[in-house]
Amino acid sequence: MNSSLIAAAERVESAVEKRLFAEYGAIFATTAISPPVIIFEDHDEVDSFQASLSLAKGIFGDHEITLQSGAVEALRRASFEMSTLDGSITARAADAGGRSYADTVGLWTRNVTRGLEHWIGLDRMSSERADSIRGLSPKQQVSVILQLEEEEQLFFGTYFDRSILHSVAAPGASQHLSMLAFDVAEYQDSRIDAVMARNGWHRTVINDLPHFTFLGYEEAALSDLGLGRIFRTYGERVYSFWTPDVERLLDSE
Repeated sequence: MNSSLIAAAERVESAVEKRLFAEYGAIFATTAISPPVIIFEDHDEVDSFQASLSLAKGIFGDHEITLQSGAVEALRRASFEMSTLDGSITARAADAGGRSYADTVGLWTRNVTRGLEHWIGLDRMSSERADSIRGLSPKQQVSVILQLEEEEQLFFGTYFDRSILHSVAAPGASQHLSMLAFDVAEYQDSRIDAVMARNGWHRTVINDLPHFTFLGYEEAALSDLGLGRIFRTYGERVYSFWTPDVERLLDSE
């Protein structure tokens, strides 16, 4: 199994980190530079990590995106291969590639704010309690929000019926912070999966269909690294996602 993935599993220190590792931990199996922590503390930690990376820019469709150099090159190869099939691989939005800590906090805060207002409106939460949550740091909010969802079924996903992690990544844990994630505009094209996989890109976040992560391995190698394949049906199509096989990784310690 991948030694970096095992080492990351060994660094898990809390129930929240275990949850985040299960959700986003495939990033630690990459051939590129993986993050040094399960969840970054703040923008200073993220800025320091990103400054240590070899980064490159690439234009994919209407947007220029920044990723680790090897990831950009692999994405260029995938884009070229797709063009030979009369298809395309382009960025879904301006933030489809690497992101700053502030970018991820903004997405997280959007959902938290909407969720707090929703549950106050339904008399499931007091204004005072909501204010106390707003006053927490983003990292502190993660554990509180996940606890509210688990213990009180106060969900902060887009439609308030699922976890917030089904809609946005926890700030400090997003794979986009490692400059190894890319959101594909043409994700519904069934040919994309094989083309991206041949160039080391794979879906690694359940429910996030446009999101691919650069692992640097072809699909046949992923199980031996300590990742497990999970299938989900959306509409009439089955999608697969590679996430850490946590039990197998813990058994290897």
